[in-house]
Amino acid sequence: MAQYDYIVIGAGSAGYVVANRLTEDCETTMLLLEAGNPDTKPEIQIPAECMKLLGSEVDWGYFSEAEPYLNDRKMFCSRGRVRF
Repeated sequence: MAQYDYIVIGAGSAGYVVANRLTEDCETTMLLLEAGNPDTKPEIQIPAECMKLLGSEVDWGYFSEAEPYLNDRKMFCSRGRVRF
């Protein structure tokens, strides 16, 4: 069983920065975990096509809590779920 000095969960912008800084010391071991499948969908690489990905298998499908100032509607909060 492998042991790591650090485990970084989530490879978003902050996760990548933290992981990069941790790897500056070659004596430190680090595991970077990310959810999802590889980013093989062509729409991921084409900004104009991003709307096609909303609610798909590469989106977490998060919603906000009911917002009182929006007549208790829940807002869709798109978040990607792919590995790079």
